[in-house]
Amino acid sequence: MHSLKISCVVVDDEPLAIQKLEGYIAKVPFLELKQSFDNGISALDYLKKNTVDLLFLDIQMDDLTGIQLLEILKNKPYVIITSAYGEYALKGYELEVSDYLVKPISFERFLHSVNRVADKQAEHTGNSNEVTVIAAPDHAKHEFIFVKTEYRMQKVMFNDIHYIEGMKDYLRIVCPDLRIMTLTNFKNMLEMLPNEQFCRIHKSYIINLSKIQSIEKSHVIVLNERLPIGDSFRKAFFELLQKLKLINPKHM
Repeated sequence: MHSLKISCVVVDDEPLAIQKLEGYIAKVPFLELKQSFDNGISALDYLKKNTVDLLFLDIQMDDLTGIQLLEILKNKPYVIITSAYGEYALKGYELEVSDYLVKPISFERFLHSVNRVADKQAEHTGNSNEVTVIAAPDHAKHEFIFVKTEYRMQKVMFNDIHYIEGMKDYLRIVCPDLRIMTLTNFKNMLEMLPNEQFCRIHKSYIINLSKIQSIEKSHVIVLNERLPIGDSFRKAFFELLQKLKLINPKHM
């Protein structure tokens, strides 16, 4: 069975950025590059005459910025912003972009983003069984995410996160010297976090495994806080610790 094809266009005024994205696209079987442009005006002209599924779009370009292009374009495809500047993220999400990637972009982060678009495309077309999701290589890493809080996108380093607590419609990201409230759910947050480093241990908690101070039968100590291990999460939690060789199975 052939996987669903997603046609895409790259728009960036930096030749090296275009080259890097073209290289990433070439590695993903379900992506089909139609054209690359080094300016927004040429891209806009092409998009008015041609239909594509996905647009990789830089923000800061001469003559026509990425934001201006999106505001002009009537029938927008899925859009993944690729920018060196995180401060435009909120505006991007207001224009309903699928994702916002901050340069330099790792291949793992790129894959995470295009796999999400593939899932959306499959749901839209009803071809969910025809999508081949590509796994990121084990060595590919990114070290931070941006989360929406108040009127900005806040950069958070994975290593600074000790645990994440659910608080009604919000999640509270707990760092040693910082507490960040963000309007999202556990499912979306877990998709953004590396699964070899973070684990949900309770309906109200995600923890950073590297920040565990000690483990009890039904609790873990993180940042001197005693966090419960939920009954429905206990088995998966200890199996993950064993899989990562963080505990001796004889001690379980």
